[in-house]
Amino acid sequence: MRPLPLGLALLFGIFSQLPTASAQEPIPWANKFFTAKGEAPPPVVLHDFGTMPKGTVKTYRFKMTNIYAFPMQLQEPKATCGCLSVLEYTGQMGPRETGHIDIKIDTSRVEGYKSVSLTLKIEGRDPKTREAFWSFPKIEIRAVSRPDIAINPGAIAFGVVPAGQTTNQVVNIVYTGSQKNWNLTEVASKNEAFDVAILPMPARSGKSFQITATLKKTAASGQFDEQILLKTNDLAAPTLSLSATGTVQPPLSLVGGDRMKMGGVEVGKKLEQNVIVRSDKPFKLAAVDGQGDGVTVAILKQLPAAKSQVFTVTFAPGKVGPLKKVLKIKTDLGESIDLTVEGIGTEPQ
Repeated sequence: MRPLPLGLALLFGIFSQLPTASAQEPIPWANKFFTAKGEAPPPVVLHDFGTMPKGTVKTYRFKMTNIYAFPMQLQEPKATCGCLSVLEYTGQMGPRETGHIDIKIDTSRVEGYKSVSLTLKIEGRDPKTREAFWSFPKIEIRAVSRPDIAINPGAIAFGVVPAGQTTNQVVNIVYTGSQKNWNLTEVASKNEAFDVAILPMPARSGKSFQITATLKKTAASGQFDEQILLKTNDLAAPTLSLSATGTVQPPLSLVGGDRMKMGGVEVGKKLEQNVIVRSDKPFKLAAVDGQGDGVTVAILKQLPAAKSQVFTVTFAPGKVGPLKKVLKIKTDLGESIDLTVEGIGTEPQ
């Protein structure tokens, strides 16, 4: 780990703190990115998935905040076990911006206790001297995979479902342990997006249960990532947790999400990006409100009605500094959707 330049350390008060467990190894200053404001960083940033049936697939999001007044870069995180994968991560955070690292664990490749390290490098550059500095945060993920309880598939994945429609997803849980009266007794969680039912099934050995999750027609639009809690009569694992994910597709949506980060653009120059709008029925783009301060939009009204349309956002900053604009995209069907555009005007080189 390379320490920050002395001037920056004095300015931002980010000297490495002494560890609680060892007097020889300091706590990486990058651990602060994963710590709530005002809290001291721990020696290790830890997430414990707890005890899960073998085969369980679960995700978790490490949230980060760049606590400094200059951009920070993240190298691609790497896991020390093939049972853990990185789904998505924020490669760059501007001053005070937030980011995340999304991970997924697959316990079909694990039996018993498992500890996995996630290695990554967070790097910045002194805005005055341009000298690079970096730190390697210490991140650990723990889990226990019970071989006597198996689940297949490892999670409930609804995928993308149009709003107002319903669908079912099924997983099977098999118990092969020594408790003769082992049982799933009830669904302990209440989920807004779906209903859950438990059905005992015949099995050659042990006990088998079919878990059916039914997406509600009234499920709200957007992504969901919820936990289904199942009660058992097992004192060692009184509750089992299953992940249920999906996206309820609204009538109008933006491919890539409702936030556009244009990054840094020199004053006097411009950057253009295309945006795709999708609907469940043919439409035309009618207008875009909220333009200004260097953010403009170009739409082609003469295009025929279709279930997807494209428009172009141009960022041409007139002054140095951050900019945030909320654009309201309107269609000829009376529907609308918001797009947040963020950018930074930088000094001409």
